[in-house]
Amino acid sequence: MVLHNPNNWHWVNKDASSWAKSYFEERLTKIEANESGITAKIDSILDVDGDVDVSQRKGKVITLFDVKIRLEFNGKTADDQKVSGTITIPEVAHDTAEDEYVFEISLYSESKEKEPVKELVRTAIVPQLRKVLGKFAGDLITEHGKDIQHAPDSGPVSKSTTPTPVKSQSPAPVAKPATPVSAGSILNTVTLTDTAEFQTTAEELYTTFGSPNIFEPKVGGKFSLFGGNVEGEFLELEQIKKIVMNWRLLGWPSGHFSKLTLVFDQGYNVTTLRYFWEGVPVGQEDVAKKNFGEYYIKSIKTTFGCISASAILPW
Repeated sequence: MVLHNPNNWHWVNKDASSWAKSYFEERLTKIEANESGITAKIDSILDVDGDVDVSQRKGKVITLFDVKIRLEFNGKTADDQKVSGTITIPEVAHDTAEDEYVFEISLYSESKEKEPVKELVRTAIVPQLRKVLGKFAGDLITEHGKDIQHAPDSGPVSKSTTPTPVKSQSPAPVAKPATPVSAGSILNTVTLTDTAEFQTTAEELYTTFGSPNIFEPKVGGKFSLFGGNVEGEFLELEQIKKIVMNWRLLGWPSGHFSKLTLVFDQGYNVTTLRYFWEGVPVGQEDVAKKNFGEYYIKSIKTTFGCISASAILPW
């Protein structure tokens, strides 16, 4: 039923968030791939967070939406080993072109044997996701435009449009955003997760990773390590419990920062470090994980309790 709006002149808005969730559930969960005995399939929609609106003003129908989607997938390796994980699409927006969508792929349990499934998701599942997301704006208008606009003969001729996507330009080098961004060309990223145990307290471990002898441990405090090969900025500091940082390696695309979250869980006689590393560029997963494991985790584990925190860290 069309809302009362003579001549389609006044601003009218309709919330289509619930419809959008159903739309994604219906279409995205049909996506699957099979190659050389390796399989992968989108099983469920974990989250659709954000706003989806259809609006009308002066005879024009437009879409305004910006959501984050998190999907769960399952698959099997060629030797029938089960693999599962998530795909996070940080931004599905009305002004994002089909080839600009970013997909962060993560396995619940990372291993070399499971990598073929992850690669299949990247090469065969992601292109299918792009096509569905690219049709969303048009389908949104088709489905809901009639509910907010009178028939053409009752007012000005209507035009259904969605804002033209504009590719973002690279930010100035001095601009260090508070959240991970990619500058310039499109950059696909993944999320890394892992855990490590340390024979120490959560307080000592927290102090080591935020040592005031090396860092400026405050929100907004920037740091540069290994002769500039690592740059970062503290985003969140929760005493003894959590550290969140922007983090980049020298070889990454200019302006792109990942987001590294360190969580310290105090156990009976050990502390477990859990890290979540969002926005690592595709192809850099092994390098990033190896360097972090060798220069941070291994170095701290082999020397903890023998020397001071300022001497433990290898830079």
